[in-house]
Amino acid sequence: MSKLIPISLFNELYRKVDFNLLTEVRMRLEKPLYYAEAGKYKRIDGLIVSKDDLLYTLGVATKTSLYAYDDYLAEGFITYDGGIRIGITGEGVIKNGRLSTLKNITSLCIRIPRYVKIHNEKVDCLINKFDNTLIISKPGYGKTTLLRYMIKSLSDREYNTLVLDERGELSGVVDGKLSIDLGSCTDVVVGVPKITAYASQVRSMRPDVIATDEIFGEKEIECILDCIRCGVKVIATLHSDEISKVKKSPIYSRLLSDFRYVVSIIGIGNIDRVVDLRGNYA
Repeated sequence: MSKLIPISLFNELYRKVDFNLLTEVRMRLEKPLYYAEAGKYKRIDGLIVSKDDLLYTLGVATKTSLYAYDDYLAEGFITYDGGIRIGITGEGVIKNGRLSTLKNITSLCIRIPRYVKIHNEKVDCLINKFDNTLIISKPGYGKTTLLRYMIKSLSDREYNTLVLDERGELSGVVDGKLSIDLGSCTDVVVGVPKITAYASQVRSMRPDVIATDEIFGEKEIECILDCIRCGVKVIATLHSDEISKVKKSPIYSRLLSDFRYVVSIIGIGNIDRVVDLRGNYA
């Protein structure tokens, strides 16, 4: 983090933030700097983000070769060392009818991944009686944190656990080495589109469990349901603030026929409830 953010901003963060709890930094052009500790947002008054600040961070993240990252910019994010994901907004550049890159960047959302040991009886029960599990919450409420904890817990119990880490955020991979310990029986696929990885890796790696972050769209749902039909267990996350909305969705409600548990969370390590879709509630 000290290399990624301009020194003037970093020094203010250092004075105010517990870096063991830091989960996010938001830089918006000509706006105050915001950060999140354990998912809770705070503002640093009197500190305004400049265009030079944004360009500095982008330069570090892209190793001063911004144009080499056009494909990533078109996806709206860049992955930096340690699995840090930088969300980006700006002006779109359209070529041949498709978004090719972004220019005139106006906002950066720097998300810091970390492994957090979660002490919670409901989570322990999920691991002890593991079955297909869907984790839901609003963005930034700790879905990925809980997913990492469950991955490592299942892996250390000798479940062959395959992690589909398209953005490198779950594992924090740097130069082929995982910077976040996901367990002794975990295999990680990094940088491969998830739709491709489901088919190829299920056949080649024979996983007991597949773990994936932020399910999106019908194609991915089809892949997940196919994996479950093959006998592979799945643990996944989905953006939603309550299970009733998932049930009402014509696309995502299909997951509920094959998932046993739905976990709703309202903060890092803070479980709202666990729903057993076989009829039990905890």
